[in-house]
Amino acid sequence: MLGIFSWRRLHGKDDHRVSITAASIRGEVRNRVWDYLQLAAISTVMIWAGLSLFFGGVYRRSVLANNINVYVVDLDGGAVGTNVTRMVLDTAVTPSTPIWLQNHNLNSVDAVKAWVQHSGWGALVVNPGASARLESALAGADHYNASAAMTLIESTGRQVVAEMLYVSSALTTTAQAVARQYAQIQVTNFQATDDPAQQQPNYAALINPVGFVTVDVAPAGFTMSPVMSTFGYLAILLSIIGVLIMWKMTSFPFFARVRFCDLALMWPVLLLGLALVLSLYQALAFLAFRGPNFNSQALTYTTATFFKFWFTGTAVAFSLGLWLFNWFLHLTPQLMALPSICTVIPNVLSTVSTFELAPKFYRIMYAMPFYNGSSLILYILTGAHPTIGRNVGVLVAEIVAMTALLTLSIWIRQICVLRGISDAHGWFHGSRYYHSHIPYYKDVRADAEHQAESLPPRRAGVEIVDYDDDGVSLTTGNLGV
Repeated sequence: MLGIFSWRRLHGKDDHRVSITAASIRGEVRNRVWDYLQLAAISTVMIWAGLSLFFGGVYRRSVLANNINVYVVDLDGGAVGTNVTRMVLDTAVTPSTPIWLQNHNLNSVDAVKAWVQHSGWGALVVNPGASARLESALAGADHYNASAAMTLIESTGRQVVAEMLYVSSALTTTAQAVARQYAQIQVTNFQATDDPAQQQPNYAALINPVGFVTVDVAPAGFTMSPVMSTFGYLAILLSIIGVLIMWKMTSFPFFARVRFCDLALMWPVLLLGLALVLSLYQALAFLAFRGPNFNSQALTYTTATFFKFWFTGTAVAFSLGLWLFNWFLHLTPQLMALPSICTVIPNVLSTVSTFELAPKFYRIMYAMPFYNGSSLILYILTGAHPTIGRNVGVLVAEIVAMTALLTLSIWIRQICVLRGISDAHGWFHGSRYYHSHIPYYKDVRADAEHQAESLPPRRAGVEIVDYDDDGVSLTTGNLGV
């Protein structure tokens, strides 16, 4: 088989060809060099567009951590609660840490857990009875559990990366600092007292008066969670892009011969079918890799969870497919990568970062299908931060809007094809790469006008043809009567 590439078989094939430096093709070489320089400029714009979108979204992210609020909740009401609350609120504010605030509206640990799961980032709770237990231990009680003094409540299912990088570390670091500070103050006070009754305390309570336990009300901190939905949707999107490019390059006969209403129905149906298939593969891959019980603390993975996972991916893939196909139908080949880059980067960024940690421009991430799909998946799997109405509403609105826009795009594309404005690959009339068997409509109009001008002028009046042999003549007025 490799013999077909042998030089012996190619011998003499180049005899009629010329060198690339030959004068006969110098003009073509010059055109190609200019085209390649244009491609280099376009590629430069595309790569800087992608890099700017990404690094702009994560630039100064640690400084913007102040946009995240965490709360201290005093359910004790005694000396421990008052002192811990004061120490927490007096914590030095740095650019890379969340802001501490106090919440006075919650009256139980369960209420705090429900609030954090629904809308909060995290909370440090001084548990009820903490002061009474510590006083009893300092008075000589044998048993004391320091970790019962405080509860750190977090919700990694809200936004995994932000929770792990900032919220969880802030809760733990602050609780440890408070524990050390409280112990130092208590030991100092003990050394300064002269009351004999205070000389036989529980020394474990004396040197470790307050501790904490951590509760994750919506655990999503398993190994793959920060990138699970991101890479799943990214694989779907990249798979769709190849199909969309192929559809654009091979759809010329359809636009030339098929009715508009059929095309306007066909493409959305094909895209929906493709989205259903690819998102099914993503749901099956997640099921095979992690579960049904991917995390003993997370919500149970049921049959309904699988279908929610599947159809959420379908909505994300369908909206992105409609969006990109609108662009591909009208762009020339050298520009087709630009909308792909400007679509992929913000969508990926929206799932690995959060709005609180990005400049205000990146509020556009609220509209990213990746963000809304990822938020739905995290809620489905963990129950954290329910924003179902907003997420579903955005995805449905985007699908409706992109379907309407695609209908208009198909109409415009068909007009361009039928009038010879663009060819199968998307090159427009006037480009050196343009090639279409359908004549350009202005050329057709000019040819028709030229032919009309070249016809001989018509004579005015009516010519009468008379036959003399029938005895009837319109010329002489003899009508045979």
